[in-house]
Amino acid sequence: MVDAFLVRCTEKFYEIFGENITGVYLHGSLVLGGFVPAKSDVDLIVVTEKPMSRMDAVQLTDFLLEQSSSPYPIEISVLNRNQLEEWQHPCPFDYHYSEDWRNRFLEGGLTYSNGEVRKDADLAAHLTIIHHSGCVLFGKPIDEVFPPVPKRDFVDSILSDYEDCLENVEVVPVYSVLNILRVYYYLEDERIYSKDEAGQWALSSPFSKTVVKVLKRRRGDAVSISEEELSSFKRYYQEKIEASLQEKNVRVKGSVKVGD
Repeated sequence: MVDAFLVRCTEKFYEIFGENITGVYLHGSLVLGGFVPAKSDVDLIVVTEKPMSRMDAVQLTDFLLEQSSSPYPIEISVLNRNQLEEWQHPCPFDYHYSEDWRNRFLEGGLTYSNGEVRKDADLAAHLTIIHHSGCVLFGKPIDEVFPPVPKRDFVDSILSDYEDCLENVEVVPVYSVLNILRVYYYLEDERIYSKDEAGQWALSSPFSKTVVKVLKRRRGDAVSISEEELSSFKRYYQEKIEASLQEKNVRVKGSVKVGD
């Protein structure tokens, strides 16, 4: 069913962009493992030869508002080749959509850049994952399209997300706990983990009971997780991560994230 959904999306993107399309690329949980149909996004990057037009943006928005969450939520960024000619961090982009932005689009808000320079620090992480294990759904090979992302920019990107997770761990515990763990384990061995892989590694940690609950809730089980244990988890891993960052002489740059 996911394959058919990806085919439908890819065909629509080609219909919208025509000969201007360079490729459609899949990243996120579908390539890292751990995709949960009821919970996970379908994460996509579309690359075009030239900047998209207003009509492209209108047609793409109409399609996403209709198809996203039917049945899988879509998170997508559209970039053009000029934006990828020389790597920049945060990376510029033409268009972004996720379900978190649905109401903005319904209210006639953000559509596409229209010449305005818009940047997203998250793209350093997305493009690193594309290089690591991404899938070409249509178009040119990954190495021909995407420049290499320096490790320092990838680390800055995941640390920016990590800081959001610290703030929101009691509000969105599943996403926050598993991404905090992913950051911790990356700093330990520089390996990119899926959410489930990071959770499995943490089953031998002092917070194994909390992690078990998080993994069960990720699969749709109605499991109660107390604010006290989440706060303890946050303090423990914040100390661990900050010690690791200090040892490696790394600091968060405060990059611009999409939506900021």
